Amino acid sequence: MTAQHNMIAPVVRTVRVAADARRAFDVFVAQMGRWWPADHHIGQTAFKDIVVEPRAGGRFYEVGEEGSECDWGYVKVYKPGERLLLAWQLNAEWVFDPEFEVEVEVTFTPLGEQTEVRLEHRNIERYGEKAPEVAASISGEDGWPEILNCFRQCCVEVV
Repeated sequence: MTAQHNMIAPVVRTVRVAADARRAFDVFVAQMGRWWPADHHIGQTAFKDIVVEPRAGGRFYEVGEEGSECDWGYVKVYKPGERLLLAWQLNAEWVFDPEFEVEVEVTFTPLGEQTEVRLEHRNIERYGEKAPEVAASISGEDGWPEILNCFRQCCVEVV
């Protein structure tokens, strides 16, 4: 079987947040450690922060309570208030693999005083035989829906 014969639709989720597009982007990027669900970490200990370096080519990683760093990927596109494209390098076992890459794109569309935030986790077929399981996990209630709900709530708190 080749990946070409096993295309899996991207996981797409949208959420409206109570913030303008620039503020929503800033909360998403600069405050990720504040709103990301605490049980969604890959390090040996809980994280104290999640860092998205604010530039194309920047690192995307978690910082553990004890100061360790665990890479998640890197920033491919960084357009404040508009678009963030991340190279997601966590494989099907949720382990960082520098040879593995799928994409998570987040766009921010102004809707008056609110913003529609659209997240697309794509190239899922690259997870190989575990692709259907990963797709079900990230699209399920404990996946992107929960994560984006936490983000939405944080936007309300910081506005």
